[in-house]
Amino acid sequence: MAKKFELLLLDANVVIYLFKLGIWDKVVTQCDIRLARIVVEEAHFYETDEGERVDFDLAPYVAAAQVHVFDVMPSDLVRFRRTFKTLFLEQMDPGETESLAWLLANPSEPHLCSADAIVFRVLGALGLAERGISLEEVLSQIGLGHALPHQFSRKFRDRWTKKGFEEGLRGLGLKDSPLA
Repeated sequence: MAKKFELLLLDANVVIYLFKLGIWDKVVTQCDIRLARIVVEEAHFYETDEGERVDFDLAPYVAAAQVHVFDVMPSDLVRFRRTFKTLFLEQMDPGETESLAWLLANPSEPHLCSADAIVFRVLGALGLAERGISLEEVLSQIGLGHALPHQFSRKFRDRWTKKGFEEGLRGLGLKDSPLA
């Protein structure tokens, strides 16, 4: 059996795309998935290539403890957001903010899977490149490789993590005392 990913945090765009690919159930059986409550609320449909809306429901997965939902205290979100300058803040949506804040507060959480450049930029700026992972990497490691759009690739993750690291070094995205 393929290695199980423990405590994998997924962004809404990844959840939606897994449903669109029709492999969400396979991923759930091979990964211990954590989702921010706001991601659970955001991720509930996708559009087919023909523009048809297809609804899905994460509630049964949560009820069966196949997906674990977490919340971040408002005070912790405020503290997390104070770490960043406008350059990063303007680009983080609420689901990304909650997922990143939780990941940083829980050092045992190994991976955050996203297809949004800002997630990887933040991790790069904070020197936490190893905490980010692309969907391509996840699927490859659990034996479900698929051809994916660029934003789900390792190349995409590497590019934006490097950019975030460089921005962090130049003081562009972070305030002076990160997470203080």
